[in-house]
Amino acid sequence: MDEKQFEEPIVDNVKQIIENIRTLGFKDKIFEHSALTFEEQNERGKPKKYLEAAIALFSAMSGKTIVEIGCMRQPMNHPVSEMRQCCNDGHSTYFWCMTGAQVFSVDIDFKAVRIARKSVREFKNGKVLWGDGLRFLKKFKNKIDLLFLDAWDVLPGCQYAENHLLAYLAAKDKLSDRNIIVIDDTDIGNGGKGRLLLPVLKAEGYDILVSGRQTIALKSKPS
Repeated sequence: MDEKQFEEPIVDNVKQIIENIRTLGFKDKIFEHSALTFEEQNERGKPKKYLEAAIALFSAMSGKTIVEIGCMRQPMNHPVSEMRQCCNDGHSTYFWCMTGAQVFSVDIDFKAVRIARKSVREFKNGKVLWGDGLRFLKKFKNKIDLLFLDAWDVLPGCQYAENHLLAYLAAKDKLSDRNIIVIDDTDIGNGGKGRLLLPVLKAEGYDILVSGRQTIALKSKPS
């Protein structure tokens, strides 16, 4: 078989997934403030569609390794196809483990680690680790194909924007030439967790595919 004939369907599939991702945030409400009311929390876009879209892109690009800084904090105690109030958290660790890829999830909150470990215990490809995310990224030795940043909460007095930028910088030399970065909570607080990181990603050649409840950025070529 001609090598070009083999590659074209894969390329076309990636392009279609990218176009689909660009439409994800159209209906998401963006909040300039971060102290949301209960009603405003319910009005937010849900993470599920972003996680599924990132996974589709990751799979089409034959990704192998996912690193998550900030694990799921609500137990996954219902079918993944259903949407419940707990799904506002996203259950990200569970979704990443469903890919079959090698997954490393790190959180400094041991309570969250226990919840995530229990929720993904059926999967053999996921490791949920208790520790500091920045320290983990600095010491990590493997290549990262998808980096999910969801650690420091968007709260007054917390350097959430600064720390998520530092997390990217700590992971930068481990990222594959073609990689995906997903950032949670970019729909609140004037950019939320991606406020300082997004301008850096744009400057470094990332294509910001969508920025709503979550942001999905793609680096498809070496800088």
